[in-house]
Amino acid sequence: MNPEVYPIELTVDRTFVADILRGILHTILFYRVFGNIRPKEVDLLDITYSAIDDLEIEKKVDDNVDQFMRILETQGNQKGQIAVMFHEKRTKKAWFSKSEEEICWEQWAVTINTVICRTDGEKSRIRKEMDTQLTTCFSNIIRFVNDKKDHIPPITTSDANPFPFQIVIPSTTYDTWSTMLKRMLADPSQQI
Repeated sequence: MNPEVYPIELTVDRTFVADILRGILHTILFYRVFGNIRPKEVDLLDITYSAIDDLEIEKKVDDNVDQFMRILETQGNQKGQIAVMFHEKRTKKAWFSKSEEEICWEQWAVTINTVICRTDGEKSRIRKEMDTQLTTCFSNIIRFVNDKKDHIPPITTSDANPFPFQIVIPSTTYDTWSTMLKRMLADPSQQI
């Protein structure tokens, strides 16, 4: 089973990268973490988005945003990538044993291109563009989750969150989405 893949790409003023990335991740998780959640509203630029009011999820998002920012700064990149993957737990039967495997059913591939604004005119122009891009991005996320439901596996567990998720960042600028996704599938410690 191949997972549904949703690409997101934005161009962002470097001073807003962390806040915008946090907003995108929280929006994806708000619509894809199933179970009882406490919603909260967060303001960003001229937009309000929904997030899950949960310390564990907030910490996971903040840790990954911090790591993303460190990679951008230390490698001097103008482009960064991050992915969110959702998994289904399945029981795998062998002759005399059972084991659990996780199968990815959806992934969000986020690419952030950064710019450094040098004049007030550039800042104003980029801010308007970011606002438009972010509004479109949030609308697309909502449209995707409302339109694309056939690939979601049935809930077969009573766990609070039946579908664990991972947030992963490529370790180098030379990682491709393919190698990064293989690494994510091989490392279940990054899942919630």
